[in-house]
Amino acid sequence: MSSYASLLKAFEERADGVVANGKPLVGVFGEGVPVPLITAMGGVVVDVKAPPLADAVDGPIESVVSKVTEPFLDPFAARFLHRFAAGAFDSFAALIFVRDDVAGLAAYQYASELRRQGQLTTKGPSLHLWNMLHTKSTASEVFNQAEQVRLVKELEQSLGARCDSNALNAAIISEAARHKIVGKLPSGGQQAFVARNAGRWLTAEVHNALLADLSLHAAQGPKIALTGTACDTPVLHAVCEAHGQIIADVQDYGRSAPFIHNAERMLTDLAGDALSMRAAPPDRFTRALQKATEDADLVVVSVDENDDAFGWEVPALKRATEDRGARFVNLGFRPFRPDSAWCTAASALISEALA
Repeated sequence: MSSYASLLKAFEERADGVVANGKPLVGVFGEGVPVPLITAMGGVVVDVKAPPLADAVDGPIESVVSKVTEPFLDPFAARFLHRFAAGAFDSFAALIFVRDDVAGLAAYQYASELRRQGQLTTKGPSLHLWNMLHTKSTASEVFNQAEQVRLVKELEQSLGARCDSNALNAAIISEAARHKIVGKLPSGGQQAFVARNAGRWLTAEVHNALLADLSLHAAQGPKIALTGTACDTPVLHAVCEAHGQIIADVQDYGRSAPFIHNAERMLTDLAGDALSMRAAPPDRFTRALQKATEDADLVVVSVDENDDAFGWEVPALKRATEDRGARFVNLGFRPFRPDSAWCTAASALISEALA
């Protein structure tokens, strides 16, 4: 199997295809969790927010979930809950939900309540809510340190291991190597999107080895930046291929994770992520978003219909983009799994904006 075929397999199968090699699985729902910490304590980190691609066709529908979830519930949360109730994560040691992730918080609350009410047939993994303040102050540093202590205690119980400083340093070095090699991939293109995100279901060592053998080339044409809410498939990259080159994708599943320098700076580096929607003060995110898209000839925005955060940024981003003479197009609400009709309409809007 070629390197790209292996990456594509991991990307498509996602949590269902993870090879644990006897190690405990730790699911992560959202961005900003201290991944090296989990690795250092013996866990295999697995993204559980994005469901396997086959889930759209044959994913479970559990009546116990359907009875309590509203139609407007974020689809990432809804699909997770159906899979959770069906036992998809029963083999996991723990599931960690990011409070800053709108879908992650809802998924944690619903999963916890379903378990509390005795609605689930299996015990399943422990559930933990990870909270972090994305700002710089003495108070926030104390808070984030306390949250890390709480996470370590949770992992000690669920993994049966303690955090070793040497193991933590080794995990940080592995993730730093991954960050470097992923950074060499083109910003746009379906294959680059797949190759980058496959690492969510591969260890750093395996991911790095597969990427080392990969050779991808950037597209040409007008420079395009993608913005909006989380998009876990390369659908927007596919739509844009006929119109130019994507130079920035700052949506979740498109943007780079913060670089962690060392164990002492791990929390500071994660908290310093200015592209976190909950970055404080709020204008940090606004400035970072405009900086990330300032070289684009066209800025594309699309959000899911349940968005309650990014939409507030759209007017200022549109104004800043047009003030510097670039184009801006709002594709409107993006379905969880866009069909060909939506893609055709999106392509037409992009073509019109670039005309």
